[in-house]
Amino acid sequence: MMLAERQPATDVLAPPLAVPDAVSLFFDFDGTLVDLAATPDAVVVSQMLLDTLDTLAERFPGRVAIISGRSIAQLDAMLGRHAHLFAVAGSHGAETRTPEDGHVAAERPASLEAAAASFRNFADANGLVYEAKSLGAGLHYRMAPDFEPAAVRLAEDLAATHGLTLQRGKMMVELRTPGDKGAALRDLIAAPAMTGSVPYFFGDDVTDEDGFEAARDLGGAGVLIGEQRPTAATYRLNDVAALRDWIAAILEIR
Repeated sequence: MMLAERQPATDVLAPPLAVPDAVSLFFDFDGTLVDLAATPDAVVVSQMLLDTLDTLAERFPGRVAIISGRSIAQLDAMLGRHAHLFAVAGSHGAETRTPEDGHVAAERPASLEAAAASFRNFADANGLVYEAKSLGAGLHYRMAPDFEPAAVRLAEDLAATHGLTLQRGKMMVELRTPGDKGAALRDLIAAPAMTGSVPYFFGDDVTDEDGFEAARDLGGAGVLIGEQRPTAATYRLNDVAALRDWIAAILEIR
């Protein structure tokens, strides 16, 4: 679905607490489970979040997953053993790890190395932040927003030259191998523990729209985290704290 075809975000502020018994929960990471920070490395993972992930894995066995633009290696470094409690899709779905299939990832193409070098050089020269990923390269301009037009032009040129996917996010651009969060959700929900379940996908960014669409098409719903905007999500929560409260509420009644 093109952005122009998406409906305005609903005025319903929260998804229902009475989630289906057979629900599967899919979460984006940055801006959803954790608050955004000035740089990717500055994100804080609280003990409260780790405890919540433990409880979710216990109450929804085999039916919790994280689908992130970060690589699986990055998620492992931030979440430790907790990242192994559930299925994980990293790099916008270009790599997955499940109990059934282990870690499956596409090969990092040589063209990505060349594009990453250009991103690094541009970041170093202009005070931006380069983010290395297993199957992508990110350029963050949150701390220097005036560089957005130049960063986008560079990314567009590199994507065209090297045959890479250009993904725009919140105050950043990314070049990566093909994949999207909707395809990742469809792959993960085929696992035996999730078969026949109703997917809820929680995300904050335009990169999560494919996940919202996939969840809706499979009979579930997308939940936008953040301010209203045109979206394929059915529900909305104001921020990361509101999602945390919603999770606490459903855990209390299950």
